Amino acid sequence: MTQDSREALIEVLFLALYLDDHLSLAEDGVLTNALDSIGWESPHPREICILNAFSRAREAHSCELKTEEFLSARAEVIKKAGEEATALTWLYKVLGADGISVTEERYLKKLEKRWFA
Repeated sequence: MTQDSREALIEVLFLALYLDDHLSLAEDGVLTNALDSIGWESPHPREICILNAFSRAREAHSCELKTEEFLSARAEVIKKAGEEATALTWLYKVLGADGISVTEERYLKKLEKRWFA
């Protein structure tokens, strides 16, 4: 996984968390596992990326057009790196930790179409 695709995946994961407007302890635990599993290869601390990613995801979630642009750009980075399956696996694991809502299911299907159509 490239560093760019790691950072894009983190942002896509964080946007996904905004979909049902709550973060459960189950999701938090799986998210922590995802962050540990994908690794980190940047001279900048991962925590800075995480804080920035939450801020960008929150901003993207504020408007449907922003959400679409945000998602499109990150999905392309992940696809270019060939990490679609890894990203989708972690998204399903994190969102599925407390049950996948209808909104989350639409989000996942949208990404599947982008990556595997």
